[in-house]
Amino acid sequence: MSATKKITKNMIVDAALEIFRAEGFDAVTSRRVALRLGCSTQPIYFEYKNMDELKDDIVKKVVSQLNEIFSSVSNEGKEDPNEFVYRSYGLAFLKFAQTDPFVFRQIYIVDGKIGRQVDDLWMPKGIDILENKYGYKKETAIAINKMASCSLMGMAVFTSSGYKKTSEEEILKSLEILFASVCAVYGPPPKLMKIEKFRNHFEKIMASFKK
Repeated sequence: MSATKKITKNMIVDAALEIFRAEGFDAVTSRRVALRLGCSTQPIYFEYKNMDELKDDIVKKVVSQLNEIFSSVSNEGKEDPNEFVYRSYGLAFLKFAQTDPFVFRQIYIVDGKIGRQVDDLWMPKGIDILENKYGYKKETAIAINKMASCSLMGMAVFTSSGYKKTSEEEILKSLEILFASVCAVYGPPPKLMKIEKFRNHFEKIMASFKK
């Protein structure tokens, strides 16, 4: 067994993830993973009873990677108007759809299982930020989060399709339009409006849409 264990569980997951990222879940077979690792299928079945178990670990790995991406831009403690968390999260999500379009489509369109796991992590967090950091009432925070998520998903699908190359400047403009739409329906974030730097930023955005 010692020779078999030279191929570690992490190596198997990483190899399977590479196949998934390039071709999707259907392409992840024991033979394909073994071929990528340069071994027989024995090490794979030493670690996993079946391929469903391996695919579950792929899901966990992708969720973990996405969680790291979104956590890295959660700047809710900062007062810089250009870095408030909803804008940063939206930008990170759209950049992910743009730079890794195949994986985005796999987890949100082809197989929503992973996408739902990511959303299960971030939906409550988004609502909490809107309620406690931005000052909206709970029911308003839930409604805004749903509206923003649906809008972001639509933008992400368009971005990932490759139909038109979208620059970061265009993405930020789209996020400003989304922000202005939210404020038009639900009002500006009460707590952030008490911060002069944010208030000036907000007034500048809203004024630009009146021209």
